[in-house]
Amino acid sequence: MSIRRISAIAVLMFTLGSTVAAVAIPNPVAPQTLAQNQQPNRPAGREGRLFEQLNLSADQKQKMQAVRDRYKDQLSQRMQAVRQARQELETMMSGTANNSQIREKHRQIMGLRQQFEEVQFESMLAMRDVLTSEQRGKLAQLMQQRRQAVKNRMQNGPKKQ
Repeated sequence: MSIRRISAIAVLMFTLGSTVAAVAIPNPVAPQTLAQNQQPNRPAGREGRLFEQLNLSADQKQKMQAVRDRYKDQLSQRMQAVRQARQELETMMSGTANNSQIREKHRQIMGLRQQFEEVQFESMLAMRDVLTSEQRGKLAQLMQQRRQAVKNRMQNGPKKQ
């Protein structure tokens, strides 16, 4: 998977409030630690700042949380299936599997990714339904700004520390 595609997916997940972002990118911090440091019913990180910029009402925040809760397990399970299949493909590539077997595993991964993206899309639509037309416009503007920022970072390469 290309870095651009990974970045685009990550931006989309953060932007749309999908909690699968924590699952998709390995994090050395234990999930319990993350959960302990979050305020109840308040999304963390970029997602929280995004929601603040959209000026969601208390009711909207509650509905967004319900959408996240509804799709969280499905997204997590599908991402885990993709990861497992990718690991199997890596093992096959370094082993004695023939090209036909490797191609079949690749097709399986593509199908699993599509299933993940379909659930993610349904989650996005459900969240979109919570927003007013003004908030949708603001969201589109913020997403465009984030896409441009990611594009700029990709063009400039990694930061030196």
